[in-house]
Amino acid sequence: MTGGIDESPQEKEARRFFEEGLHLIVVRVPSATLKTPDFFVDGETPGYVVEVKSRFDDKDFLEELELGATAVRGRALGHARWTEDNARSARKQMLRGDIGRKRFWILWFAIECLSSTDAMFNQLIGTLYGVRQVAYWDEATQQNHGRECLFAVPGVFERWPDLDGAIVTVGDAITLCANEFSEKAGLFQSSKLYKSFAQRGGPVSASDLEANRGFLSIADRSIDRRNENVVRHYLSQRYCLKGVHILNIEAYSASVVLTRDA
Repeated sequence: MTGGIDESPQEKEARRFFEEGLHLIVVRVPSATLKTPDFFVDGETPGYVVEVKSRFDDKDFLEELELGATAVRGRALGHARWTEDNARSARKQMLRGDIGRKRFWILWFAIECLSSTDAMFNQLIGTLYGVRQVAYWDEATQQNHGRECLFAVPGVFERWPDLDGAIVTVGDAITLCANEFSEKAGLFQSSKLYKSFAQRGGPVSASDLEANRGFLSIADRSIDRRNENVVRHYLSQRYCLKGVHILNIEAYSASVVLTRDA
């Protein structure tokens, strides 16, 4: 079904992905007074409900560039409020559009920023999976080391297991993040969407991040993760680490518009 003229470029991109990439049928969800999700996607069972959210540079950043100034921005590499707020909003829309949660629920995050796109991608992953940076002392090398830790705080996927996954686009790159807390996680792995990313090198998942990418993980999520001392003690015991510290690291970038000489 052809997209409407009122669709944003990001929504059109999502439509093309499902229609041309997966050969599925995309239908715009009629919107009434209350906001509904953007699309229903059919062509396989149980189908998908998709909500597209976009992240742009803030107005001040763009104005600084227009004036020829150097625009400096710092972004946390862990939790980001914008990701959580967008996920909360999308979930409410999906609840209205798919009562009974019959379909797979997919968030589509389009990062459309000029500044610190890698940091924004890390923010999104950190918010979905509750990631924090951890520093510790390694007796073997007699050096400080740093690793990332899953579920150091409850992430979006853990808190809202009815979200089956999130697709993240940054420029030409596209990533699927799978939610292993979902009751449909096993079924989702047999979907066209999941298999298409498996052919690209695999979706991001908590189990893959821990097993293959060196992430630490809080397996016992009954501990009080609001208390950093408790988290530090847990990681020290589980991984036999010393001098554990939970960090909230920010990445800084500077951008400036350069004019080309005629």
